[in-house]
Amino acid sequence: MMSRHMTRRRFLVTAAGAVALVRIGSYEASAEENVVRIATGTRATSQSIAWIGTEAGIFKRLGLDVRFPAMETAGPMVAEGLVRGDWDFGEVGGAPIVQGVLDGHDTVILAAAEQLAAGTGSSLLVRRGITEPAQLSGARIGVLTEAGQTGISARAMLRKWGITATLVPLGTYPKIYVSLGAGEIDAGMLTVEYRLAGQRAFGLNVLPAPERGFQPAGLASTRRLISSNRGLVARVVQGYVETIHLFKTNRSVVVPLLQRFLKIFDSQTIGDIYDYYEPQFQKLPLPSPSGIQNLLNEFAPKYPAARTLQPSAFTDTSFLEDLERSGFVARLYRSDKKD
Repeated sequence: MMSRHMTRRRFLVTAAGAVALVRIGSYEASAEENVVRIATGTRATSQSIAWIGTEAGIFKRLGLDVRFPAMETAGPMVAEGLVRGDWDFGEVGGAPIVQGVLDGHDTVILAAAEQLAAGTGSSLLVRRGITEPAQLSGARIGVLTEAGQTGISARAMLRKWGITATLVPLGTYPKIYVSLGAGEIDAGMLTVEYRLAGQRAFGLNVLPAPERGFQPAGLASTRRLISSNRGLVARVVQGYVETIHLFKTNRSVVVPLLQRFLKIFDSQTIGDIYDYYEPQFQKLPLPSPSGIQNLLNEFAPKYPAARTLQPSAFTDTSFLEDLERSGFVARLYRSDKKD
């Protein structure tokens, strides 16, 4: 019987401890605690993994003292901070990491929780009365930044629809959402969370994205850090994989944490968000070669190297491959039951 002093959270963390001691390639979890700085681009479920894993104690058990020096700081700023060394990892969309490499930096994608599929990534939510793309001609469209993934996605949509509109950088998804609900903008690039909430709260419409899709958000770092402290990076990737496992198999633990992270949604909407993302998250969170290639196609007019570089030049999947080869991921999910 569980001790009255053993909380559910501590029980989950302790029970998973034995699994965490397996070797990761030639590296093991260390008893020594390392400070790890992680920045997040937005408050979105696809960028919640490190925070949830920290709150659940997963990274702590792996000897990692995870801190968040910047949250909701937008993708381009996350990538710039990685290059400067302001933080060690970032949860961020693929676009600024790919662009960083094209600019000559050593940014690299390590993992991506969400699989690339129809409906993933940003959606274009529009105010009531707009039902087709032509009605957006001359409209104001909210994006996080013009240079980041939402700006790139918006321009790709407008180009394929053959219309022009004004992009309005608003910095965060909540600001886009509130501005759209208040009628200050005509449309906004928003994630699934806001699509679910906006249709219920404001009767917003969704226009389907015409492009094939870009690399979803994931865990990024620098090749410099991999070279200097590969064991540390291995532990962070392991924690990321374990947190996805927690997300997929422990609804009652994750939903309250997700509500705290996202902040602005009611419990019913949070439940809908969880139910959407749980099957979208990958047990082995490999980046999408086609999603990266779609970004390269967007960057090709500005960067000639985008025409010749392969998607593998922007990723390091060796840590995930080590986990899979060791049988770690298979053992995580063996005989699991969702609560």
